[in-house]
Amino acid sequence: MNCQRNIILAAVICLVAVCGQRAAAQEFMPSPPPADRELVYVLDQDKKLVALPFEKAETPLRRDQVAKETKSSYVELKGEHSATLLGQDQRIFLFTLERGGAHPSMIVWLTPRKGARRVTAIAQKGLAGFAISAADIVKPSVRGLAKEGDVIFVELRPRVSLAPGEYAIIGEDLNRVATFRVASSNN
Repeated sequence: MNCQRNIILAAVICLVAVCGQRAAAQEFMPSPPPADRELVYVLDQDKKLVALPFEKAETPLRRDQVAKETKSSYVELKGEHSATLLGQDQRIFLFTLERGGAHPSMIVWLTPRKGARRVTAIAQKGLAGFAISAADIVKPSVRGLAKEGDVIFVELRPRVSLAPGEYAIIGEDLNRVATFRVASSNN
């Protein structure tokens, strides 16, 4: 009886594994766009890459100076909401550099504050620039799709579905911050 149960269990596990591999193999993978490699892209309903619009972010931190002390501050975007509405499981694509010291772009959760959206930024004593608070970073699964020299075209996919709210994809250039919002399924 236990032998039969083990055989059936093994058969079910094999069937699930094969179905999972087929589903993953059928997922559409876009080719890198030849356009601006500074853009952030999403797939539209026709499975075409569409660039997200950029907003300009500001911070009181002096990114070009070495911090004399560790200080917590913010990066802020004007306006209560992003104009771009995306789904909870939206696939996001961008180009990134594969070299030490490069600041990778990341998905961050924005908190509304007095007609603006903010994320916590920290300047560390003895270092130039700033880091985004780990509590505000959406932990991604990163999948490399194509590589050309130091430049890699990647898919950033949140490990879990995004909760309703405001988000940004922040890299080194605060003049080019891609933003979007996720609405609740009730809206």
